Amino acid sequence: MLLTASGCREDDGCDYTFKYNISSNPVTLDPQIADDPNSDIIIENVFMGLLTLDKDGSVKAGVASDFTVSDDGLTYNFKLKQDIYWIDNDEFEDKCTADDFVYGFTRLFMPETRAPHARDYYCIKNSELLNTGKITDNSLLGVKAKGDYELEITLDYPNSRFLTMLTEPPAMPCSKKFFIQSQGKYGLSDECTPSNGSFYVRRWLYEPYADKDSNSITLGRNYKNAESREICPAAVTLYIRDKELFIEDFLGSDVNCISVSNNDKVLIKGDVIGEEFSTITGGIVFNRNSTLFSNSHFCMALALLTDREAIRSAVPEFEAAEGIVPAQVSMLDKSYREIVGRCKLLEYDLTSARKYFLKAQPQLNTSLFTGARIIVPDSVAETAVSYVMQEWQREFGFYCVVEQLDDEEYNARLDSGDYDIAVIELSGKYNSPSAYLEQFSADNYENHSHYSDSVFEEILKKAKETVELSDSAKKYLDAEQELINKAAFVPLYCKNEYFFTVEGITDIVYDPFSKTVDFTLAKIFD
Repeated sequence: MLLTASGCREDDGCDYTFKYNISSNPVTLDPQIADDPNSDIIIENVFMGLLTLDKDGSVKAGVASDFTVSDDGLTYNFKLKQDIYWIDNDEFEDKCTADDFVYGFTRLFMPETRAPHARDYYCIKNSELLNTGKITDNSLLGVKAKGDYELEITLDYPNSRFLTMLTEPPAMPCSKKFFIQSQGKYGLSDECTPSNGSFYVRRWLYEPYADKDSNSITLGRNYKNAESREICPAAVTLYIRDKELFIEDFLGSDVNCISVSNNDKVLIKGDVIGEEFSTITGGIVFNRNSTLFSNSHFCMALALLTDREAIRSAVPEFEAAEGIVPAQVSMLDKSYREIVGRCKLLEYDLTSARKYFLKAQPQLNTSLFTGARIIVPDSVAETAVSYVMQEWQREFGFYCVVEQLDDEEYNARLDSGDYDIAVIELSGKYNSPSAYLEQFSADNYENHSHYSDSVFEEILKKAKETVELSDSAKKYLDAEQELINKAAFVPLYCKNEYFFTVEGITDIVYDPFSKTVDFTLAKIFD
């Protein structure tokens, strides 16, 4: 309770310290280079882009107070707030200006930065040419300061996600003055990480062999930005802990909130508040590098023997997928599924399956019909695929061996291609249909099935480059349908993940795609 000259006032929930666990020491807090969820959680709270995301997925003001977009979707003009400041944990203090965004994007596309997500922003004029070293004049980049508080960004081609992309780490500003001052250590320590967001890095303690309870990162309220915008917590402490301890810490009130998988939700008990997010689609992929599954007709024959209704009847907890893109995905503030509707899945069709099998037979090596390896991540996937396997055995004499693996071995087998069939669980790293669909692009390292199709690639490209939201959504549906129609991915089930807070906590914003947590408006009421 705070005491004033006139007595005590009611607690408004502000000025508390929030506590959260992260699973490893962040590699870097340099937004242009960061590429791991633990870094992104901190960057979300320490830096602020031109725009930020509201809880419903729509964009709202960040450093920019207003913006306009040209009719052709190629020119974006931003008016910047004049009261956003950079600070650090020492004495650095400076206003955030348009030049900081120019320098941030310039660094993003410098070849020597080796920014892992630079290619995602190749829609910006001349960015690809700069990033690949084909031109070296940074002034040709389509990001221009039109004064201290006005910024213009020009694109080579439209991008339906561009406004949302401006909320993500690679699009964060960079103070050139501070960057030079950090002498090559930018984002690697509390002394070398600035803040133009809600919090600054007050203290960063990590010793690999120290007691596990001593490793933590403490964020303090950005006192300059708190003068012009609401920042409720006084501080946020992120403990660097083994993931196996997360649930124990939450149940013991050592942290205020936790995200858990569908499998772990039953372990969360007591006075807690939970949010549910439908973000995962589980389905079958055939390894197209395998001798058997290089035959597309055989893949189609197997896909057409998927009886989701039979699985649903036999397994009460089974929730059939409606497509590749799950229900949680939105485009700005509109549900993707509400815009486009359901996909047309390949339903159980024995007659068509037999026709595809006959087409495949001349090229099939039936001596490989026993012992094909199916790898699965958990018991839900194993149960679902077992029902499909029964159909394969009965109709085609095709027998498989199911291997349920722990996370480490499962991911290693996927990455190495050491499997014939896999049940994979698709999740998106950002909130867009493209985050799920681009995992089947030929040049994507997450394309574990090694599927390749030029028609799909062209449709997906057009979806990303379409200005109108509804037109873009329809093209994403076309791309999704193309994958389904060619058995690149056979949707089986959908899964949820959950975010829990202890009772009395309000206004923490969790992003189930990036796995970041925004503490800016978080409050505690006893």
